[in-house]
Amino acid sequence: MTPMILGMADTTRAYDAWLATPLTQRTPFLLRTPDKRFPSGETRAIQNAVTGALRGGTPVGSILYYRNRPPGEDTSAEPWGNWFYDNWRFWGPRASGGNGPVTAFTVAENDLLGAEGQYRKGNLAAAATLIDKTRVRAGLPALSGVVTTTSALVPGGSACVPRVPQGPAFTSTACGTLFEALKWEKRVETAFTGYAQWWLDSRGWGDLVEGTALEWAVPWQELYARLNQNAYTNTNRAAKGNYGL
Repeated sequence: MTPMILGMADTTRAYDAWLATPLTQRTPFLLRTPDKRFPSGETRAIQNAVTGALRGGTPVGSILYYRNRPPGEDTSAEPWGNWFYDNWRFWGPRASGGNGPVTAFTVAENDLLGAEGQYRKGNLAAAATLIDKTRVRAGLPALSGVVTTTSALVPGGSACVPRVPQGPAFTSTACGTLFEALKWEKRVETAFTGYAQWWLDSRGWGDLVEGTALEWAVPWQELYARLNQNAYTNTNRAAKGNYGL
């Protein structure tokens, strides 16, 4: 899911070309985006130079959450899941022998939970203000005072973020709405900060891949302790998600 979701930051249509390629024939594409949480540069070599070969995580004073890994560290994967990028935001403690703060719940997550609450109440201006706290810091245009309806598109023109797959074919993208901007910030800011973050959010938003289980499996020890092995089934599955998967 990483190229499928994080590809929405791409502003060069490389993501569109990737979407238009049959699933089993897709190859990694270079992400070029104004979002400062990703390395900038027109080639992989330049992006490698931005993040370097060290594995110490986000440098002090930077908000680079992702690195373009050195090619020698690439590993094989299914064509639709193969990509150049690692989330290295929390690699610092690992690089220092497990010492250092480990983030479990961030101010950004709290703000974006509030933003979704405001959005669902119809308080779009309040939602936009909360979304902008991380969005503007990342170098993306503010939503406040610009995106004032649920159907209005995020600013940025052809360089808008996020660019969202469009139905019915889902082989091209268009600028997202206020809610898609909220989802973008929530995904980027909460990646690897807690347990099953993307799955839980995507279940609520209707973005899961078709066939994904909607119930979290009950541990077998609990089933046996209760002498009821029929308490859980995997028959409750997601319908096709909003992105055509």
